Amino acid sequence: MTILKTRDGNEAEAYVVGPDTASHAILLIHDWWGVLKYNQQWADRLAALGYKAMVIDLYDGEKATNAEQAGELMRNLDQDIADNKLLAALEHLKQGGRKVTTLGWSLGGRQALLAALLDPEVVSSAVLFYCRMVTDSEALAELGGPVLVIYAQQERTWPDKMERFNQAMAAAGKTVETHAFDAGHGFVNPGSERYNEAYANQCWGLVQDFLQRVAPV
Repeated sequence: MTILKTRDGNEAEAYVVGPDTASHAILLIHDWWGVLKYNQQWADRLAALGYKAMVIDLYDGEKATNAEQAGELMRNLDQDIADNKLLAALEHLKQGGRKVTTLGWSLGGRQALLAALLDPEVVSSAVLFYCRMVTDSEALAELGGPVLVIYAQQERTWPDKMERFNQAMAAAGKTVETHAFDAGHGFVNPGSERYNEAYANQCWGLVQDFLQRVAPV
């Protein structure tokens, strides 16, 4: 485990893998449960493709065992502290002049988008899974590159949030690639009752294809 120092004097734990010679990095951000095994497995798979990959822990090692605990952890997340952890992660990953793609699931998807807005000169693309979206077109105009969004069609907020985000991205003059699966929120997480292995595998393929196009190594 790597310990990152943040600008506000705190620390952040991170799981870091992949070659130091990698020309591009991926910052992965967990969902509301905290860092889970599948987050680290995705990092390992990305490292095997030649990327430097990091899973940042926004919960300081805490993990939820039920939805009530997960909701409490998410509600208690201080965004200012989280922003500093995200910036510390980007500072670490951009060493050597690397650009970074942010990737996250649910809570982490929103954090991945926020991280892309925190440092658009470093973050050249983002991958968002079934998360709350930023729909301020002026803010989105600051993005440093394209965004891949994967939606769960069984969410109550779909397709409205997809349409609003697409409209905001168009108004911002930014590129968004959208895919939606007939599944419930969290369907990529093997520990979720909504897990769909076939769809999760398809998503991995979509992410690989997106990265090969926008962030080849």
